[in-house]
Amino acid sequence: MEASAAKLISTDRFLFKIIDRTISLQDINYQYRNLSALHCLYSDALLIQYFHPQFLKDLDDFLKKMPTDDTKVGGYLREHEGLMIHLRQFFKMIRYSEDQKSKVTPELAKLIREGTKESKCETAVLYKDSLKSNFIILLQTEIYLRTRYGAQVKSGGRSFESIRSSVDLFVDSLDKQFSHEYYW
Repeated sequence: MEASAAKLISTDRFLFKIIDRTISLQDINYQYRNLSALHCLYSDALLIQYFHPQFLKDLDDFLKKMPTDDTKVGGYLREHEGLMIHLRQFFKMIRYSEDQKSKVTPELAKLIREGTKESKCETAVLYKDSLKSNFIILLQTEIYLRTRYGAQVKSGGRSFESIRSSVDLFVDSLDKQFSHEYYW
């Protein structure tokens, strides 16, 4: 074997598939980074409220403790089945909102760039004069949720909990509508 052929550039692990898109450990790492930045910028983000801030802590722990030994991964994923369900639902929401083509305007991107720097949030979501594409996709999901449920939360100063059951129904319908497959 040649020395150049033996050099490993990068690795990734596929965890599950939604419709025709495979979600890898790297995708989850990126979205963890993105959710952390969104939480820093907008602690009242509907995505954060729906999945709870604890989701970020659980996800961080899950990612840090992911086994590198292939024989242990399946068991580890099964031990974290509840988190895997939340991840599946999260990525189905992202997939759905991408299809809705919500726009992240240049003005919003500029506000987020400024807010990221002022609030000392995760700057890895920034790219040149814009935002990273996977962060834009997360923002599209937040915009979609705000478009669909924001008025209900604002009316009468209601809390997110007043609309949680409606969001649950939406997420359940997506979960049934979009096929998925785990790679245990």
